Amino acid sequence: MSKITIIGSGMAGLLAGNMLRDYNPRIFETASKLPNNHSAVLRFRSSIVGDVLRIPFKKVKVAKGSVHWRNPIADSMAYSKKTNGVYRSDRSIVSVTNELSERYIAPPDLINLMGERVKIDFNEKFKKRKNHDSPIISTIPMPILMEILEYKDFPEFKFIHGFNISVDLHDTEAYLSIYVPNPSLYFNRVSVTGNKLIMEYSFPHLSIDEVKILVNKFKEPKMRDTQLSFALEMIGMDKDTDHAEFASEPEIKLQTYSKILPIDEDERKHFISWATDKHDVYSLGRYACWRPGLLLDDLVNDIRLIEHWITRKDNYSRNKHNNRRT
Repeated sequence: MSKITIIGSGMAGLLAGNMLRDYNPRIFETASKLPNNHSAVLRFRSSIVGDVLRIPFKKVKVAKGSVHWRNPIADSMAYSKKTNGVYRSDRSIVSVTNELSERYIAPPDLINLMGERVKIDFNEKFKKRKNHDSPIISTIPMPILMEILEYKDFPEFKFIHGFNISVDLHDTEAYLSIYVPNPSLYFNRVSVTGNKLIMEYSFPHLSIDEVKILVNKFKEPKMRDTQLSFALEMIGMDKDTDHAEFASEPEIKLQTYSKILPIDEDERKHFISWATDKHDVYSLGRYACWRPGLLLDDLVNDIRLIEHWITRKDNYSRNKHNNRRT
């Protein structure tokens, strides 16, 4: 079989490249270096990703909670509006309990470790091909692939821009997340993984340029430190006494796809099948498949399925899996 091409060197692309190393995959990346776009909380529900990579993950107990605003229903609705721009009653805040959850934590240099094991062509932009000389696994966002492949039935995609603030803390070894539904506060979630504090911000009604302006505003020491003080107070830590100086300089990272919202399920599945049938392109990952709830743990099985479909030319089982209408 000819070499497999992978588009995108984010987490999904790097995982696919590592799992399919026997096929000498070539990864195309438009950036000049590993993008490392995942600046939000990175936890795994099982050890499967670490197992296939042969990289030890740390098993921890994570505490989750929420900052009470009005009542559970109002808090859920407010949290949904704050993060997604619409009122919904089924957001993740509803399932939050005071119980500890078992999670697996990757080493902080996971992306670099994965990147060192595969061949990546940087500054390479994927273009539509005339000849299907090798199968392609695409991890780039679905609307971008639709444009490249000149797909005609382009649905409306909705996604949220945002940013994250992170900082290393002194004398801390904790694993927790707290949800913040109160609309008067900027951040929507505060987490600690080990000694790293992460504050997540989503802005459903702002353009990417408007969010970039906010990023510059939050880089100002007074604004940034005020936000960090609020976050530390919420999780029971006092910046003035315990963290007068942080263990690292606070960092702010823009998140172009902070949140993605679902599209019509039939349209989503139809494009995924069409891209494979017409262009030999297999979609992999949350953004490529446009599945908001898809976890990195799920990608291990998805990659194995794609490998089976490619090597055995098993279009029947692929179409059955995609639930394609005929």
